[in-house]
Amino acid sequence: MKALPGLLLLLAVTGLRAQTIGNWNFNGSITGSAGIFNTVTTADFSASVPTHAFNGGAEYFGENGWPSGTINSLMYMQFSLAPQAGYQLDISTLVLRLRRSNTGSPAGSGPTGWSLRSSLDGYATNVATGSLTHNYADFTITPGAGFTNIYSAITFRLYGFSASVGSGGSSRLVVDNIRVNGIGYLLPARLGAIACTLNAGKATLSYTVFQSAIYDLHYIERSADGLHFSTIAVINGTNEGRDKKYTYTDDISPLAGAGKLYYRVRLVNSGGAADYSGIASIQVSNTGAAIRTFKNNNQLYINGFFKDGGNYYADIYSTGGQVTERIAFTAMKGYNAFTFNLNKPIPGGCIIKLTGYGGFAQSVYSVTR
Repeated sequence: MKALPGLLLLLAVTGLRAQTIGNWNFNGSITGSAGIFNTVTTADFSASVPTHAFNGGAEYFGENGWPSGTINSLMYMQFSLAPQAGYQLDISTLVLRLRRSNTGSPAGSGPTGWSLRSSLDGYATNVATGSLTHNYADFTITPGAGFTNIYSAITFRLYGFSASVGSGGSSRLVVDNIRVNGIGYLLPARLGAIACTLNAGKATLSYTVFQSAIYDLHYIERSADGLHFSTIAVINGTNEGRDKKYTYTDDISPLAGAGKLYYRVRLVNSGGAADYSGIASIQVSNTGAAIRTFKNNNQLYINGFFKDGGNYYADIYSTGGQVTERIAFTAMKGYNAFTFNLNKPIPGGCIIKLTGYGGFAQSVYSVTR
């Protein structure tokens, strides 16, 4: 199914009504409240601001150290928002209620200018700037299209600068409220159906990506039990801007005894958001291969189909019948492949005995390779 057009139609119908996705009221706490689909951090001044304190339990200030000239990159208040896994954020506006201190003669001490910057560009440019007096003002900021499609945490820093201090005054940046408005919503599905076929010892995986993009990474993942997956290949997306079918061929001839194999695709976009496909499986063999053990120089190899999962032991005997080494390991039901480093090489031949769950026992003679 194509998820993008349907989602866009739904959003158009609902009118993309903005909601509060972050709010800090500083009523005796620097903890914020989040939207339904995101989290927020505390909002606090940096360690370079000497004093952080509440005034009457209803406002919060950072005192002293504010530069009389331009921005000091170490002097700021910081707060962050992050979408929950599988969601994205669009920030529409931020509303800052700020003032400088009303202390001093004449009244008014602290920064006379403020600037808001973000982590999107490493705090290099201003999202917005404004002027401060000793009376509260609400500053509404519309950050623009660059603050939509946010897939990971975003941090804002509020800087104070051009500070002046009246006689007997305290240099303070005072914050009454910070509110972030926007939309949090479920990411559109971008992976279509996945299928897998087996031919001549090779598994061919096919899957569809909706709106293929050059910065997409497709992680091809394989599992022997359908639960624990590992990446076997990474494919770069192409800049098609449309639906595209991809294929990947996995040479599974070394896994002929695996019984059944499972595949899935994990798609990661340029913002780091991940989307998973369904799971496709193939039957490699009906009975599974016998467990195979051998050693090569300083390594012991064990692979094959284990009827039962559980704890097993590999005991290595010299031809004289002495146990030279014991290795304990845990196998899961189905196909397993292990490689173990031995403490010392064993010259000549040896006997490898496997014992384990359910009374399993198997001995093989191995010649040094």
